[in-house]
Amino acid sequence: MRDSARYAWWLLIVLFAFIIAGNVVQFWLLFRGSEGRGLASSNQRLGAEFQIRYALAVERLGMGGLATKMAQEAALTGLDAAYAPYEAAVYRAIAAYAFQRGDAAGMLRALPDLPSETLAPDARRWQAMRLRDALTQPLQADRVPAVLESVGALPSPFARTLLEMTLYARAGDTERANAIRQSLAQRAVWGVLTLGGVMLFGGVMGLAGFGVLLWYLISRPPLPARPAPDESPFAYDPLLWALAIFLLVLLNGPALNQVLLDLGLRGANAIYLLAVLLPLMYLASLQGQADALGRIAWFRGGFWRQLSASLIGYAACVPFLAALLMVTLLIAPALPAEQTNPVGERATQAQDTLSWLLLFAQVVVLAPIIEEFVFRGVLFKVFWQRTGRVWLSAFVSGYLFAVIHPQFLGGVLTLTVLGALLALVYAHTRSLLPCIVIHTIHNGLITLLLWGVAG
Repeated sequence: MRDSARYAWWLLIVLFAFIIAGNVVQFWLLFRGSEGRGLASSNQRLGAEFQIRYALAVERLGMGGLATKMAQEAALTGLDAAYAPYEAAVYRAIAAYAFQRGDAAGMLRALPDLPSETLAPDARRWQAMRLRDALTQPLQADRVPAVLESVGALPSPFARTLLEMTLYARAGDTERANAIRQSLAQRAVWGVLTLGGVMLFGGVMGLAGFGVLLWYLISRPPLPARPAPDESPFAYDPLLWALAIFLLVLLNGPALNQVLLDLGLRGANAIYLLAVLLPLMYLASLQGQADALGRIAWFRGGFWRQLSASLIGYAACVPFLAALLMVTLLIAPALPAEQTNPVGERATQAQDTLSWLLLFAQVVVLAPIIEEFVFRGVLFKVFWQRTGRVWLSAFVSGYLFAVIHPQFLGGVLTLTVLGALLALVYAHTRSLLPCIVIHTIHNGLITLLLWGVAG
């Protein structure tokens, strides 16, 4: 086992070099070929639709005519920056009819002459005519589904729901129109309340975090030179195979997923589950050996002590994460607009409860477990045992943790610092449970934010 560890080292060097080189090439191509800077169009559209949902939430909560009017006007204005002129005008006309605000008829008249992002001129003029007829001509309630079908593709599923609500209202079926409106408004209210709850929780934890950091700087809790001072510096090297297995499955996952898609199967979640189980099975096989590997304790201390360490550790992370969020927002306008965040993309595409549950299971449950085992429990521990330098090991393992995430460029620094902080939490507690809980809270809050914005 120990003789094979050097092969794990070389394999990981090759894999991480490949990943880092791929990131560098991707960022270079994005900067070189980018047509614009700032937020990607998908993010702008997500923000524009959130403004419409926010207007529905304000209306539902009865926050007053002025607040409702301001929210509706902001929603209509936000569409112009998110879509091409034709798609923006279509969306604005639908929203204007839904809110009964603005010159919707004038917007419809201008549609045929506006440039579209996806439609050819003939298709654009045909859809504009069908949409104008749907919103201006007399309509029977039983004809609404057929009219919706005749209009064709709209800027988003949410725009289609707004149009359906408007058509039923025009057809005199106020019961069905009100049911759709109340459903949209109720979901919007839950989204706004979720965002408020996340921000409140983050603010409270951030204030507590300053106190934790002050205590840490004053007390300076000592750390041992190595996780196992009496063992060889190379004692934990065989653990690296777990990380190598994890990376190999992840890197080959897209190819395997494409094979499954060609067979008519959807296996992305199953592939990720395989990436979780195989490394954990390997680590479990080491238990009971008559050496340092067999004596590894992945979790230490009582449950409540570990849970307390989790909350204290997360509080200490929040001030750093908040500062890095501000840095990311500052540099975002200079970054390519084509950059993507896979989790954000999946969130915008999730249109049903099952999709959100699968996303939640992968991002909030599985990812924290496996990533804490292979990066804090394996990579950081091996570096620390090898070098005897806890801070250096924390930041190097944190950076390697960051580069495996196909995030936009602004996320690399944030993930590096998060990985380093999680490594320091592990160094002080010698238990992976606080790291897993902190990682789960972090990913869970991000997922809740995306759910709140995406509705």
